[in-house]
Amino acid sequence: MAQKKSYSRYFIILQEDEKGYSLGVDKSSSGYVKMEVKDTKCKISYYVQNIKKESAPYYMILICNKKDTNSIIKIGEMNIDEYGRADICYEYPVNNISNSGLGIDKVSGAAIVKFIDSNIISVMSGFSTTDIPRWKGFDIANNKVKEAKIKPQKKDNRSIFDEYEEKIEEVKNSKKVQSDDNIKKNKCNIELSLKEENLEEKSLKEENLKEEDLKEKIRKDKSQEFTKNKDNNLFIDDSIKNKPQIDNKSCKENYEYPLGEDGKYFKNIAKDLEIISDFADQIKRCKWYKVEIENIDDMKNTCDYDKYMILYNPMNSYYNYIKKYGHYLLGYKCDELGSVKYIVYGIPGEKSKEDQPYGGKSGFVTWVPTKSEKQGYWLMFYDYKTSTVVLPVK
Repeated sequence: MAQKKSYSRYFIILQEDEKGYSLGVDKSSSGYVKMEVKDTKCKISYYVQNIKKESAPYYMILICNKKDTNSIIKIGEMNIDEYGRADICYEYPVNNISNSGLGIDKVSGAAIVKFIDSNIISVMSGFSTTDIPRWKGFDIANNKVKEAKIKPQKKDNRSIFDEYEEKIEEVKNSKKVQSDDNIKKNKCNIELSLKEENLEEKSLKEENLKEEDLKEKIRKDKSQEFTKNKDNNLFIDDSIKNKPQIDNKSCKENYEYPLGEDGKYFKNIAKDLEIISDFADQIKRCKWYKVEIENIDDMKNTCDYDKYMILYNPMNSYYNYIKKYGHYLLGYKCDELGSVKYIVYGIPGEKSKEDQPYGGKSGFVTWVPTKSEKQGYWLMFYDYKTSTVVLPVK
């Protein structure tokens, strides 16, 4: 029997910490770190944009605050191009990141920093949990051997993130599905700072197996697949694909959703928002709300922590896409029993690469037109029970 190989992938969204390092007052720096683990190897990718190039270097670091470890792993310098972007990838042994002797299982956060004398200036940072440590006082792990080898990345006019993972899908790890009884306990941890996908690959014959073949080998949960609707480029859940079409205007079902105790919690989060009733009829059992945003401070309001974690925190790094239109959408996509299945976020814009958030690499890959057809919304589906972004199968 062929030996099973494991693969997991994590995203940490970076958000601006220190003002004065972005390209302009109207452009906040943003980006993310992706960590991929395959057997005994791991790949760490950094992407940032709208960050000002300076003579003093920026440094990429990982923050370790798990398993009784309080350390900083210094990955290396980050070179910013003339457009304020950086796009770089490293590979290490899974238990020895940057020759520090520390494994990736101890990493809880990532940051872009500057070292000034003995001080750490955090330009951008992100964490996997809401419990953010006082990490600037952590010791920097010493490199125990030589510098890790940087894998060169092909550069052209397009960002690597415009080409990377164009046809990826969510494969759920059933072991990580939380029971509905634990939703309230964990509701404050609903966020997009960390998206985790755990995959099991069967009998891989080549290290560089094409992603299309890999997806066929690891696809296990058919009920979670998405299918393309050819008429309007919308992806809908297979479980409702063949259901009778229901006219929302002649039925109150979308106004009653979501149902149950969890539904009360989610409806309370959105109780002050405007209900949108004439959008995306193809997505059945989905209740839509409009989230008005006048400035970035609206997205920093933590007075109601539950509301902040669901409405605002996941969208903080998308403000540059949102500010042009002054709003975005929140949707509750429900299952046949009326329970919330996915939280859906919609960012307004045209069907273009310029308006698609991060080129679709953070989950906004579905575009749905409004009645004007030219304008629409880029949608991202989020499974709050497993903290994963649901990506459509093409």
